[in-house]
Amino acid sequence: MIRWDRNGDGQYLAVELPGTERTLPAQLALLAMGFLGPEQGPAKELGAELDARGNVRAEHGRYATSIRGVFAAGDCRRGQSLVVWAINEGRGAARECDRFLMGRTRLP
Repeated sequence: MIRWDRNGDGQYLAVELPGTERTLPAQLALLAMGFLGPEQGPAKELGAELDARGNVRAEHGRYATSIRGVFAAGDCRRGQSLVVWAINEGRGAARECDRFLMGRTRLP
């Protein structure tokens, strides 16, 4: 079992409760955990700024993070959302990467 605690930034963290482990026989197990936010490892390793919800801070339309040449889009930038928004942001981020690398872009 786990207990949900908050860290100093107000984010929820799952804390395992020792001694509550058990094994149940099953042919299939589905975990419905919901969206817990983007993985923090890569952003922290790069030193990218995060917003109050733990998402990578990157302005919409530019997708540039606080690290020069590093871009973020989709759920890691805006939080849990519809897949069509992630696709749209991925295309926008690709356009901004092209502009960064080539100095201009012809991508829509």
